[in-house]
Amino acid sequence: LEAQQYFGQNQVQYKHFTWRVLETEHFLVHYYPEEKQAVTAAARMAERSYARLSKVLGHQFREKKPIILFASRADFGQNNVTGDLGEGVGGVTDAARFRLILPLTGDLGSFEQVLAHEMVHEFQYDIFARGRPGGTEQTLERINPPYWYMEGMAEYLSNGPSHPLTAEWLRDAAVAGTIPTVQQMTDLPDKYFPYRYGESFWQYIGERWGDAAIGEILRNTAALGIERAFQREL
Repeated sequence: LEAQQYFGQNQVQYKHFTWRVLETEHFLVHYYPEEKQAVTAAARMAERSYARLSKVLGHQFREKKPIILFASRADFGQNNVTGDLGEGVGGVTDAARFRLILPLTGDLGSFEQVLAHEMVHEFQYDIFARGRPGGTEQTLERINPPYWYMEGMAEYLSNGPSHPLTAEWLRDAAVAGTIPTVQQMTDLPDKYFPYRYGESFWQYIGERWGDAAIGEILRNTAALGIERAFQREL
């Protein structure tokens, strides 16, 4: 079995990318010439998502964050930040250096949703870091946020309050009597898919207390922990 595992240390790269940088107000968008026609639209989407999320979460970036764009899923699989994470991964955000990495999909709607989802993670990491180098990883280790907290928040703030796919999941769970408790979502993420159940949870918070409450909870989490952050705000 060991002999069948990949023997090298680095991700195989089949192409050489000649990187360029498009600088916007809040981002450094890294791209290569094959993406030239799409990069302006992608940068515009990034700034649009930033304007909305910074208002909802009550937080501003102090420095410009890197966005690394790939022209296709195959090119994205060759990145040497994370390596190929599999076909199901549409984008990823590096907690240590705040690099948002994703491929262009050819579908502007799905691309913008993934971009906004990953940008929520950038906000989460930036808030957790509190301006301290390495602060994100220390905070993540200390508070150990569950998947429903991180991924559910990113799904809700990128999809908005009306997402038919998640509504379908929750209707099915309601009929079957299997809607999980918060503790079950935390302990059994493989059974209760964090993206759908977590999104529905944050949608409930937004509908009952307003989306601004989500930003308050996020900002208080680093100092108080998750349970006390919810108690303080709600």
